[in-house]
Amino acid sequence: MHKGFGFASAAIWGALVLSPLYATAETVGQVAYVQVYGYETPPQGAREPIFLRDDVVTNTELETVIDGRLDVKFVDNTQLIVGSSSKVKVDRFVFDPSKSSGDVALNVSKGLMRFVSGRMASQSYKVRTPTATLGVRGTDFVVAVAEDGSTTVSVISGEVEMTSGSGDSGGVGAGSTGSTSGASVSVSQTVSIPAIAAASFGGDVDGPSDSGEAESESSSHGG
Repeated sequence: MHKGFGFASAAIWGALVLSPLYATAETVGQVAYVQVYGYETPPQGAREPIFLRDDVVTNTELETVIDGRLDVKFVDNTQLIVGSSSKVKVDRFVFDPSKSSGDVALNVSKGLMRFVSGRMASQSYKVRTPTATLGVRGTDFVVAVAEDGSTTVSVISGEVEMTSGSGDSGGVGAGSTGSTSGASVSVSQTVSIPAIAAASFGGDVDGPSDSGEAESESSSHGG
């Protein structure tokens, strides 16, 4: 089900941007960059390669290979960069362009993701991992999920409210890193951050390898 972007696809894209509301399994974004190789698993569909300018619909899982990368621009101008060996699912994407409002939920099951929020109010965005829920406060941040589900979020600008699976929470501001393995949330000043944080959307990553999690000296918040 390769969805090459031609004149017909462009017309559909324009119609969706002008429509009052789009949800369910509708086109909500488009691939802006593919490095090495990427895959998608659409709703009720099989896993297949995804290419530059392919459309992205709700309930689609996006996946990259080792050293791979996948950039997606959504219809509200949200920018998503999926790093090496990662899986991110677009669980929900509802957007009313006339009011710049909606509801977005992403699920990062493993690997790296950089997220830059778009035109909706910041509280419209939620990111979930196996051990945390991230409430967005108008921001640019990087999420790293380890094989055991442990989650690290490093905030570049804005703020993220990080809540662990056990209910502990902490506010993570710009220049800070929050982490949890599902129990307490620890927040501290960011010492290092995956190179995906220096990514130019739709282009190359500058800086060191983007593998691994951001490192920081942690101070626990709650139990």
